Amino acid sequence: MQKDIKDKLYKVMRIFVVVFLVLSVKLLSAQNTFFAANSSNNDFLDRIEIKSGKAFPGHHSIFKPYGRKSAISFLEYSDSSLTNLSEVDKRIIFDLMLENAEFASINQDPSKKPFLKYFYQYPQDFYRINNEEYFIAVNPVIYFDLGLEKDIKEHLYINTRGIEVRGLINGRVGFYSFLVDNQARFPSYINNQIAQQEGAVSGEGWNQQFGTGGYDFFTARAYISFKATKSIEMQFGQDKNFIGHGIRSLLLSDYSNNYLFLKINTQIGRFHYQNIFAELIDYPLRSYGGRLFDKKYSTTHTLSMNLTDKFQLALFENVIYGRSDDMGRRGVELHYFNPIIFYRAIEHHVGDADKVAIGLNWRWLLGKKASFYGQIYIDDFHIGDIKKDIDYLLFKYGITGEMRYDEHGSFRNKFALQTGLKIVDLFGIDNLDIQGEVNLVRPYVYSHYDTYGSGLRPSASYSHYSQALAHPLGANFREYIGVIKYQPHHKWTVLSTFMYVNQGVDTAGVNFGSNILNDYSDRPGDYNILFLQGNRKNILLWEMMLSWQFRHNFWIDGRFVLRNEEYPLQGLIYNTHHYGIGLRMNIAPRRNIF
Repeated sequence: MQKDIKDKLYKVMRIFVVVFLVLSVKLLSAQNTFFAANSSNNDFLDRIEIKSGKAFPGHHSIFKPYGRKSAISFLEYSDSSLTNLSEVDKRIIFDLMLENAEFASINQDPSKKPFLKYFYQYPQDFYRINNEEYFIAVNPVIYFDLGLEKDIKEHLYINTRGIEVRGLINGRVGFYSFLVDNQARFPSYINNQIAQQEGAVSGEGWNQQFGTGGYDFFTARAYISFKATKSIEMQFGQDKNFIGHGIRSLLLSDYSNNYLFLKINTQIGRFHYQNIFAELIDYPLRSYGGRLFDKKYSTTHTLSMNLTDKFQLALFENVIYGRSDDMGRRGVELHYFNPIIFYRAIEHHVGDADKVAIGLNWRWLLGKKASFYGQIYIDDFHIGDIKKDIDYLLFKYGITGEMRYDEHGSFRNKFALQTGLKIVDLFGIDNLDIQGEVNLVRPYVYSHYDTYGSGLRPSASYSHYSQALAHPLGANFREYIGVIKYQPHHKWTVLSTFMYVNQGVDTAGVNFGSNILNDYSDRPGDYNILFLQGNRKNILLWEMMLSWQFRHNFWIDGRFVLRNEEYPLQGLIYNTHHYGIGLRMNIAPRRNIF
């Protein structure tokens, strides 16, 4: 009886959401579409914000991808007011305004030689219609990349073809669709990552084998967006999100597959409050047979505050809950649709079965040259256990003569830390930017337990499609990562990425806390859970990439990747050297930094 009532309430809620979306359109005063989550435009906007030395009103750079409308407003303001922009900066701003004609105030000249009269009437878009009723831009998406890996006979390749469409209707509703078909053969270390992800290609969804060692998969992103009121913007569709200022995010990253979500952004003065209600997939687990993958759900709210023009602080909370390990087929928990409540209280209210986490994000602009940023993600902590750890550290370093407690290193202290620094125009060289950060993640962070004792893997882990929703390496690791980017000309980009990781991984069937898909109740003990415990793994990766934009959004890339993976206890070393060259149109390069 109770289940029937819940199903009916769920149906009512779905109807309510649809009706709300439709009615809200009538209230709309403005609209938006967004850059892709992995677009280099997001990084460029961060650079300009640092050079401005203060937060732009209404712009909270913690939330990515950036909206095109607000981004163009920010760039137009910067172009007219900042005196420290380089010539390359000014040209990139100019190109972005031409590319986003629906939001820019700049007058655009049509192409002198359009293709077959109707195509490339404007150099930025293959096909464009812009009138009082609607705006539509259509562009082909192509990505051909060919490479080699040392000691591997088969060539590496990426073969992507598809279409990107974005537009506005009546100046009220924005829409976007990105549809591409892919075939690829990846380097060996990526194949190993795919195997650890139950066969899911990193950043993608369902796939099938293609040829010898290749994968065939389809990528689909699409959404609609509008403003319900002057201060409230809504987005509904399937895409990715990123929360943070770093190379990585320990709160929510764009590493995993696209997912369905309803996102509400509320901006009032210095405050930006974001809600994400998402439906995730517990691939490939099928607890009830058939062909339907089990669903899981995520609700996230983040309050970002520009406390000063230079300092931004954000409070984060998330709850993950699923039904794969629930023999009663648990559905959506309506309590979590409350956008302004504390989720830990709700979790207690419904029985403490779900995974709730809290976090912090901060960013401090240092003059007009740098930004200092960081994150804290807390899965769980216990004050009594923290006292024991402090007592142990005081004794270990000789500050006290004896230990007050017999135990330390509780598994309940599950948290992750990030700190980083980004500097623009390093050594006074225009468009030479450097960013470095450190990420520390304790064992068992992001994981959960089998709530119902079903023997199945926990569905409430912080994952989607067997891929991490935060850091691609999971947990129980220390990472140093840095990026150097140089643009001597707006058509040329040199990108160098360095990563060094220490991680403790499972061995002999023992769960040491690195694999977030495992049940954390299956652990060696409650105490003496140490950072980097388990079988030590060291990863060194260096990627060098040179890109030439010979026409707007037409790129030729050259890439070299060196990766060394070492297991000191076993004396095992796996070296990967691969390089390639590629052509891409209207798509960001596929990079696998893990």
